[in-house]
Amino acid sequence: MAKIQTTCPNCSQPLVADIHQLVDINQDPRLKELLLTGGLNIAQCPACGFQGQLPVPLVYHDHEKELLLTFTPPDPNKTMEEKESALAPLLKQVTDNLAPEDRKGYLFQPQAMLTMNNLVKNVLLADGITEEMMQKQQEQMRLLEKFLTVDGDQLVKEVKENQENIDRDFFRLFAEIAQRVVASRDEDSISRIQNIQDVLMSETEIGQSIKSEAEEYQAATQSLEGLGQNLTRASLLELILDAPTMERVKAYASLVRPAMDYEFFTLFTEKIEDADAAERKEMVERRNLLLKVTQEIDKELDERVASARQLIDKILESESVEEALIQHINAVDQLFIQVLSTELKAAQESDDKGREEKINELLQVVQKLTSPPELEVIETLLSVSEDEEKFNSVLKELDDQLMQRVIDYLTSIISNYDEQIASGELGSPEEMKANQAKLKEVFNSLLRKSMEQKMTAG
Repeated sequence: MAKIQTTCPNCSQPLVADIHQLVDINQDPRLKELLLTGGLNIAQCPACGFQGQLPVPLVYHDHEKELLLTFTPPDPNKTMEEKESALAPLLKQVTDNLAPEDRKGYLFQPQAMLTMNNLVKNVLLADGITEEMMQKQQEQMRLLEKFLTVDGDQLVKEVKENQENIDRDFFRLFAEIAQRVVASRDEDSISRIQNIQDVLMSETEIGQSIKSEAEEYQAATQSLEGLGQNLTRASLLELILDAPTMERVKAYASLVRPAMDYEFFTLFTEKIEDADAAERKEMVERRNLLLKVTQEIDKELDERVASARQLIDKILESESVEEALIQHINAVDQLFIQVLSTELKAAQESDDKGREEKINELLQVVQKLTSPPELEVIETLLSVSEDEEKFNSVLKELDDQLMQRVIDYLTSIISNYDEQIASGELGSPEEMKANQAKLKEVFNSLLRKSMEQKMTAG
């Protein structure tokens, strides 16, 4: 990121803004999301209040896809040579960021985009998103924007008239927009989004179907929680046989797939064989549905595990584990961590010291990059809790917002400790209680400091 002085597109007054002119996803993959969502290089003019995207020269680079795109804003006052001169240092930076052996021919043939929309379009095409898919999403986006401008009976009318364009893809798009609105904490916008959701759920077939699935999933969750420690293959089978709908049966499969093993299906088959002819047909249908759903779940999981394992191997083979992980940070989820742990165990069992060392390094980098700042503060406070001077020094560095987030985070951790102590899953109860006591001490100190700051500010 760099600060530049430019002019406001609206009032032409001088404007200083923080901008990114190089989007190299191998260096910072988060910039790609900003680019695709229209959040890159947004500035606000202090003179007229204009807020929007600044038209600046831009270079987009994806080494893996060998994609190098450039954009220069239309400017009749600049020659072609001047425009190319503005791009030259950005293109040089792309090359400099690559090892000599990774510098390929595409770097000498950047594709010039006439508009930012065309640049974004080419990025999406490289990701396998077709013209038809983009057009459909644009149409659905326009439809959602239309819904945002109406309410009451008019909203119901618009939703009913556009039912054929409202599918699961529309609901996924709506969910993304809704998340951003909720994050903005704009009460009016949140209320409007909630209103649209209510109408979509009640007035469209797909909405009613999604609502029904969600209700069945919730009901299945409650039934399983009700069994608690009494959840066995036999009790699970009874839940499935008593399920009021096939959607409830599918919900059980998605929630407790590991319990539906060979022994479970053997028990199910025995149950069918002992049933009378009137019950047998529906029981067979339910067993067949479970077999189909569990196979689909297993296939998807196998594909995700294979993909995670390939990515882990790719990262471990790179010169810099941290840089490689940063390029793929969006792929780091719970499954990735589980596969990584499995690979570590396999390396230890095969006595592959080199791979074991690399995996441990990767685990440390994952923890470093994915740990929330609140957790880092808590760990720091715990490490200096015996030294009052250092402890207070850390507290002084916290602003009001971060301190409140740390307090909220600690509240959640402490409240979960009682369940963890009772289960004994994470260590002995005595050790857990000692840890909980330390956390409470830090929590009380934070709370006192927060109250002092509020009283001083008041």
